[in-house]
Amino acid sequence: MTLDDLHQHPLFSEAVRDSIAVQDALGLKLTDELDENTTLDELQFYVTRVGFSLAHALGWVGQLHQAVHFMTDFTYGRKATDAGVKKSHHLLYNVENYLIRMVSVYDRCLQLTNAVFHICMSDELVNHSAIVSNLHVSRTEVPKLLKAVKKATKNEEQERHKLIHRHSHMDPELRRIELLYMQTKETWGDDHKFPYKNLVHLRSQMVKKFTARRKKEFEAINAELVKALDALFDGLLLEYRRQKSRLEKLV
Repeated sequence: MTLDDLHQHPLFSEAVRDSIAVQDALGLKLTDELDENTTLDELQFYVTRVGFSLAHALGWVGQLHQAVHFMTDFTYGRKATDAGVKKSHHLLYNVENYLIRMVSVYDRCLQLTNAVFHICMSDELVNHSAIVSNLHVSRTEVPKLLKAVKKATKNEEQERHKLIHRHSHMDPELRRIELLYMQTKETWGDDHKFPYKNLVHLRSQMVKKFTARRKKEFEAINAELVKALDALFDGLLLEYRRQKSRLEKLV
């Protein structure tokens, strides 16, 4: 199960097709955006709302996969060097970015569930309790499927909370890398037991070891998350088709 499989899922395929049909019916191009002046019937509103929520949920998951590549892809440029950007900064930024986004995937899934079940709850009021306790949602398998998505990210939930509300990521290995990257040839001098070039080699090896470890961890999380999302999409697809069938009779 891969990210590409999610983009091939019937829920995504149907939502995209239905959203394009709404655009065509309104005489809009794919690059045109809906605004408050666009008149939609309830079915059109429903379809576009689901399409929007689904696209943003999958976009967030896609960024988690991209983050694995970004973490290991850093080349020194003159502008970055002049700005004092070092590989340690690049690593810290991408690790923290991944952790924050990874836990937030669940929030996107709650928004998607809100849209698919046509609850019409205001975005800022959407949370776990409000969604899974909703009468229409609670009668289905979706709460259990949402729980599996949350489980895939739960181990890093406290770390994300610390990042948002307390302090930066505190991985001891990454901290050592940061300290070594603070040294330059000038600050290192000639008073140490081994030359600066040895320090450069040492920290580069530490970076390789660190990125290999975190990449493996993140890829495992991504795989578990995609598997849980595939099952969630199966459950949401049933409701999406049911809601469309109901609304088609009303418009």
